[in-house]
Amino acid sequence: MNRRHLGSGESRFDLDGTLYVLRDNLGKADAFITVAENLIEQCWDGSGDEDDDDNSVTRRRNQVAHLVESAKLAVRAAAYAGEAIASRRRGA
Repeated sequence: MNRRHLGSGESRFDLDGTLYVLRDNLGKADAFITVAENLIEQCWDGSGDEDDDDNSVTRRRNQVAHLVESAKLAVRAAAYAGEAIASRRRGA
């Protein structure tokens, strides 16, 4: 990058950084959803109930809710990054 470009006042679009954000958030969403699926199976089929405590089931269901919410946020961030790439390609 030359100094003339740096001093132009234009903000540069960081394609590599945006692609990294996109991939990172999709990976997070995949991980959150995979763990949530496993916890859902444990909560509803009874496996993993060492102490048959309602508190344990409630705790796992809350964990599932948090994982699903985190997955939604990661997907939204990935969608935003994807839209930034698409609008940049359109020349906007």
